Amino acid sequence: MTSFADFIFYAYANLQMLIMALNTGREKFDRTCYMLRAKAFKAYKSGKWNIHNLYVNNVWKIKSGDYCWYCRKQIPKEKLTIEHIFPRSKEGTDDMDNIVLVCQNCNSSKRDLDLLEWFFTIKNCWPAPYVFAYYLKHVYLYAVKNDLLDKTSEEIDSLNLPFKYKYIPLYYPDTYVKHYSHANNCEASSDNIAAYT
Repeated sequence: MTSFADFIFYAYANLQMLIMALNTGREKFDRTCYMLRAKAFKAYKSGKWNIHNLYVNNVWKIKSGDYCWYCRKQIPKEKLTIEHIFPRSKEGTDDMDNIVLVCQNCNSSKRDLDLLEWFFTIKNCWPAPYVFAYYLKHVYLYAVKNDLLDKTSEEIDSLNLPFKYKYIPLYYPDTYVKHYSHANNCEASSDNIAAYT
């Protein structure tokens, strides 16, 4: 990684490749997917494409129903708890951009861990695509606000940040694509995923 911007743009281009595969019903990545990732990375890096704020994501989040944002369990809204994407103990704010509604089990289990670290090490699973999209956009916006994009990996590693970028995937296994291409719930519907990026 020559800069944190390169890392973020590649991760976001990889997410675009995932969204395209899901939107077109692919069960695994193919040459067209990889070409899209290369085009997206180049476009983000050159400034032709931009990663936008979280407004659309927040509207979707509000309208998305009575369920835990992490485990997707259907729960009455009054029983959901407020969860912070970036924990308050690690510079996380109470702003709408940093808050989601989750079940008590997920909230208690995650504590103040990084979101992706929690999914991969405690839950031992990959989060839904919309979680990756929201988290990655959140990391990018934090990096812009705090002038991190030009920093090297060594500089990023030396900082006390509210996220652990090393958990951000730079690839998605074909099994992940296949699983979400067959899911018929709102977490995998192409309209919702496309709106989230």
